[in-house]
Amino acid sequence: MSSNKRKEGPNGSGGKQDFKRSKGGSGGKWKTPNHKAKDEVRVTIAPGDIGIWATCARGQEGKATTELKSILYQFAEKFYGLTQEPEDDDEDGKEVDIEASIQKEAAALTETQDKPKLFSSVRIDIECVLFFKVQPPIDPVDFVHRICLEIASKPEVRLTRYVNRLTPMTLIGKATEKGLAEVGNTVLSKHFQLNIDDTPKDADEDKDGGKGKPKEAACSYAIRPTIRNHTSLKRGPLIEQIASSIKDIHPVNLTKPDKVIIVEIYQTVCGMSVVGGDWESLKRYNLSELYQPIQKPAAQSENAQRGGKRKEDSKDEFAKDEGPKVEVSIDTATLTADSSESK
Repeated sequence: MSSNKRKEGPNGSGGKQDFKRSKGGSGGKWKTPNHKAKDEVRVTIAPGDIGIWATCARGQEGKATTELKSILYQFAEKFYGLTQEPEDDDEDGKEVDIEASIQKEAAALTETQDKPKLFSSVRIDIECVLFFKVQPPIDPVDFVHRICLEIASKPEVRLTRYVNRLTPMTLIGKATEKGLAEVGNTVLSKHFQLNIDDTPKDADEDKDGGKGKPKEAACSYAIRPTIRNHTSLKRGPLIEQIASSIKDIHPVNLTKPDKVIIVEIYQTVCGMSVVGGDWESLKRYNLSELYQPIQKPAAQSENAQRGGKRKEDSKDEFAKDEGPKVEVSIDTATLTADSSESK
């Protein structure tokens, strides 16, 4: 007699398979509505953005992001009087009050719905590389330069541990020859006289009918490109394209340029900025090198003093060894005199 009854599983489920509930991308942690919205709409780099590239210690991208965000807000308040508080991206290791978190997130969404954040971190698929979008009125070039000057003036006060180099971007466009030309015309025209100038002729003429005053003196320049995860634009042609757009009155100087043109290309976007000639003396805006202790020269002088003291001590010992030789020479002279008298 055949039985229509299904074989029951070991847990008496009547053949039905039990499935574990998926933990999702948050590792099983509860997420507020705002965090879910952040996951759905991922921040990316797009043409028209301005921001700051940063490098960090390998494997410390998360800590470096939190560290850099804190530093950026700290100096934004100091330099520009902007007091917007940074948001916590991660809540690892913290007990979450669900009801309080919902109320906090709802209030935050209401308050900041029409107010963009000053700094927004963008996740980059490269080790040791970070990017932060920047909102006006902050100028990335001026902002990063002032941060480096502040740190260089107080190298004994270490504000960062994981962040290394900062690279400001005045404007970002598409990583194509056309996109590079468009970004270059916008960024470079503020510092150099360009071969391609779409400005109306009357705009550059003064009241006397003469030619307008040049936007910038004939300063020298150097071009420093960096290319990551990109194959279309090559380093050599890229430099030639930028250099050909600048008039010949601006000489190229690779050792001590008045201005440095920085180009950063990542995947499908390219960014450009023009920084001052102190970029090299400020360690190319590498914060970790600006923090190097100043005690090294003092230590070297101390070692030199010790070395000099050792030389003096050795001279004294050598002089002591010379004593018996003098006595021997005197005895020899005496013996010579006695022998002559005896003859």
